[in-house]
Amino acid sequence: MSMSVVDPSTAEFGQSLPPHGPHTITTHAPGWKVSERFRDRDVSLLMQLKSIYPRFSPWGLAATFCQSIAQKLPLPEGYGCAAFVSRDVWASNQIYAMSERRKQQRLDASELRYHVVELAGVRLYVVGYPRAKASAAIFQWHHGGLGFSTRLASALLPHMDSLVHLGGFPNGVGAPDPTFLPEGDSHQALRERIAGLMMRACATEHEKSVAADDVYLYPTGMGAIARLHEAIMSLRAGPTVVFGAAFQSTYHLFNESEGGIRHYGSADDSDVDDFETYLEGGGKCAYVFTEFPSNPVLVSVDIVRLQRLADKYSFFLVVDDTCASFANIDLLGVADVVVTSLTKAFSGFADVMAGSIVLNPNSARTYPALKQTVSSRFHNEFFEADAAHLLSNSEDYLARCVIHNRNASALASYFHSFALDETSPVTQVYYPPYSSGSNHLQAFLRKSTAEYPAPGYGCLLSVEFETVEKAAAFYDAVNFFQGPHLGAHLTISMPYNLVVFGRENPEVHAAYGLRPQQIRFSVGLEDQEVLLHRCAEALSKMTKTT
Repeated sequence: MSMSVVDPSTAEFGQSLPPHGPHTITTHAPGWKVSERFRDRDVSLLMQLKSIYPRFSPWGLAATFCQSIAQKLPLPEGYGCAAFVSRDVWASNQIYAMSERRKQQRLDASELRYHVVELAGVRLYVVGYPRAKASAAIFQWHHGGLGFSTRLASALLPHMDSLVHLGGFPNGVGAPDPTFLPEGDSHQALRERIAGLMMRACATEHEKSVAADDVYLYPTGMGAIARLHEAIMSLRAGPTVVFGAAFQSTYHLFNESEGGIRHYGSADDSDVDDFETYLEGGGKCAYVFTEFPSNPVLVSVDIVRLQRLADKYSFFLVVDDTCASFANIDLLGVADVVVTSLTKAFSGFADVMAGSIVLNPNSARTYPALKQTVSSRFHNEFFEADAAHLLSNSEDYLARCVIHNRNASALASYFHSFALDETSPVTQVYYPPYSSGSNHLQAFLRKSTAEYPAPGYGCLLSVEFETVEKAAAFYDAVNFFQGPHLGAHLTISMPYNLVVFGRENPEVHAAYGLRPQQIRFSVGLEDQEVLLHRCAEALSKMTKTT
């Protein structure tokens, strides 16, 4: 079916992008006022959603599964629970749950319950908590990304009657060792596919090739970041230094972990100057983390300069390539580790979650220690059925990315033509070559090939309007799906900064470019003419109402 014949205006509120199914992770919640309610965590709105990322909280099948487990356990009245396949989540999750940052939701250790259950050969570590404090109790589910997949829930629900309760463990002490999840052929096939894509049409020659065993798979993109963070912190102390915008959960994870975060939001030359001065003065850094380019404003730091500083001061350089995706950019010349949310463009169809880290064998200074540490700590938490589905989805990854690049570039050029007009309500476009630091990105574009003739910058762009009122008028008029996610087969729009950072010091994030009058677009596979026509219609309606 052509993507262009799907009409978002006919979609049901709270439903996923079509095709619908039990494992979809998108939601369509149109309207600026609805986005404001998302920002304000309106519970009545959340109850209307039929689909959304299960990582945000136990949702759909994952919620049904956790509720079923809770009914089998000796938990106090009013308690819910979350399940994990790894025991180590207990300790870190307790620290986050008891943090002063949880404010009124903060839990006392005595409020948490720890149980171990087993069913269908899978051992699970359960955290029980008062439902009234659920948002504080599931930090590692929400921000750490180490929760339960809907496919694993679906596979285990029919076996609930065979659940064996292995016991309750006060403060999580004395629990049996985890069994984790078995791997299947799909895990190895995915590792081989990703390793091959990392070496495809490289921007420069590399002495060593990425091997399949340099690729590590996790249940979510945040799960990959969390596990890598733990591994690096076991090797080197200090804060995590972040350049550019960081995904909200990434920011929370670093900020609330030992060492904390040092954030250079603008990621311009001045920020790198300040960082170098900090290092020269004896400042500590465990590793630098940067999205290249960053979500949602597509800023790209001078990553070559950061690599030189990493070599001089012996920290690690970790790069998240999710926005542009490894179909387009080759970071093996600079990054010690490449992190990717496979949930996005690699999957493409928004019905499975996963993440990967790739250790760079060309990083002679860091590779041996990282390889030993990451390998020794790794245990499979990624369910086989999810791996198989991701493998199937990603078969046409490159073909989809060609369309993503073309469509996003066309929309960016279209809006940029308005931004050049001082009388236009469109003031700025964030997409290379219009976004800050785009010159730093050019050197890392992969070479053109017959199957991929025009490497580009991926599916994501943001457009800034003169005022919040004008942005809202456009958003209410544009006939796109509206909600979170990027890299899907259909175009999705969202006032990302309003929703994600609207309650968390918005003025701080606005200072480095994340302003509420921006609308983020994740461009899909529709015909280019259809996308441009819908934007033109929305601009026309906006000018008549503002």
